[in-house]
Amino acid sequence: MRTQKCYAVRPNVNEFLDIARRAYTEIVDDIAGLVNQIGEKYGLPVRTSFSTTRSFFIQMKLEGLSFPEGKLPSEFIKVRSTHKYNIEMKTLVMDLF
Repeated sequence: MRTQKCYAVRPNVNEFLDIARRAYTEIVDDIAGLVNQIGEKYGLPVRTSFSTTRSFFIQMKLEGLSFPEGKLPSEFIKVRSTHKYNIEMKTLVMDLF
């Protein structure tokens, strides 16, 4: 839905809208890339999520996972369990977005 609103006005109607649209797309791509890097770094099945109240955050299914010392790496902040098998978290870098 966020992306649909971004592209609701056709290109070349307003150059500032085109610039903002391009910047938004690059930021979203950067966030997705960051989350993928984190997943590869720690070998975790993470995915990018967004909510209007929390902005961008990371989600991960816990089913079948075990962590060294029973906890996530310290890079993850604002960790919360949403369901028995799901957790949501952020990183300090993601907190900027």
